[in-house]
Amino acid sequence: MNIYEKLAKIRKSVEVIKRDTKAYGYYYTKEESILAKITVHMDKLGLSLIPGIVPGTTSVSPYCYKKTKSTPKGEIYEENVNEVLVAADMVWTWVDNENPDERIVVPWTMVGQQSDASQSFGSGLTYSSRYFLLKYFNISTSNDDPDKFRSKQKETEIAEDKLIAEEITKAIDIHIKAYLAKTPEKRDDVVKIVKTYVKDGDYFKISESSLATRLLQDVQEKFVIEEEK
Repeated sequence: MNIYEKLAKIRKSVEVIKRDTKAYGYYYTKEESILAKITVHMDKLGLSLIPGIVPGTTSVSPYCYKKTKSTPKGEIYEENVNEVLVAADMVWTWVDNENPDERIVVPWTMVGQQSDASQSFGSGLTYSSRYFLLKYFNISTSNDDPDKFRSKQKETEIAEDKLIAEEITKAIDIHIKAYLAKTPEKRDDVVKIVKTYVKDGDYFKISESSLATRLLQDVQEKFVIEEEK
């Protein structure tokens, strides 16, 4: 496998991760949970991921704002908050360990905000790492159990496939009606072919696009083309 095939295999294996941690009123997925899912596949496939800060892009600046708070007696007041904002451009580099010259370099960014510069830098790297992996592999983070998410995903895929099948069956209907308008004596032949795909002969009941496509191709080949001879 080349590096793209290896990364695609990882993406397929970790397409959804449950949000497992709650803080500040919302759920999120911890970095170690994401890494635990991904690094095991990286080890098996022989891949490394190297983070890097683009030289000369790091900025450190004060970030001051007011936070509205209240006393135990219900009195509201504003508190001055002084924090440090650290930002930098990053690159994440995927390396195929079996062929180190095969690499994928992905531009990224990092922003952190805490009470001092070192904490800001650390939290920025953590956020950058977590969201890089989530977005690079198109991983969905769900409050639901991953199997439940996949079930919902499957329902959506089935619904979309049904819509495609409906469009194809409209094309089937047009071809069959046009053919029978000129050769009505061939109705039994048409019905026989259709019933090999749907038992009662009602092709509008077909909900799978692949099945509808095969019937359309069969109809075009056996009837429309034959009609043109």
